[in-house]
Order: sequence, then structure tokens, then C-alpha cells
Amino acid sequence: AYQKFTQANPDADKRLPGLSKYSPTQMFFINYAHTWCTKMTDSYALNRVLSDVHSLGQFRVIGPTSNFAEFDRAFNCKPGQGNSRVKKCTVW
Repeated sequence: AYQKFTQANPDADKRLPGLSKYSPTQMFFINYAHTWCTKMTDSYALNRVLSDVHSLGQFRVIGPTSNFAEFDRAFNCKPGQGNSRVKKCTVW
């Protein structure tokens, strides 16, 4: 969907001031991660793990992006490097 959007909207590749070193695809992933960005104490995080049915935000970012080859391509990650898994988990 994102790739179709960028193809249909020529202005989609405009860079934001101060963030010009990031490609539009990298900015897509950075924005995705920022959506789940939180700061909490260890005790609050433990309480959330024990009482909430949802994963903590950091795992909502690390899990999907570590299994997504497009993330690796966007940031030039090699398998096993950084957040990139050697063996990707695919659902579909």
C-alpha cells in the first residue's frame, strides 16, 4: 500500500528539514516505530505485561520489522545484523 501511494503521489519523496539523510521508505519505518514509542518505569512495564492483553510497544516494532525483508532493504541490514533475523517468520 505504501509503495502504491508513493508511485501515485510524486511529492511523497519530499524530505523533511533535518531528516534529509533518511529515504522516504526509512521515514515510513521510523514513523511506524515512533507511533509505538513510550517511556515507562520497569514496575509499570511489568504491570502492563501481567495485566494487558496487548504487547508492549517496543515488541510491536521489533517483532514485525525483524521479520520484514523490506525493512532490511531500507536500512541495508544483513541477516543477523541489528534488528534483522537470519530466519524470517512469515504468516502468509
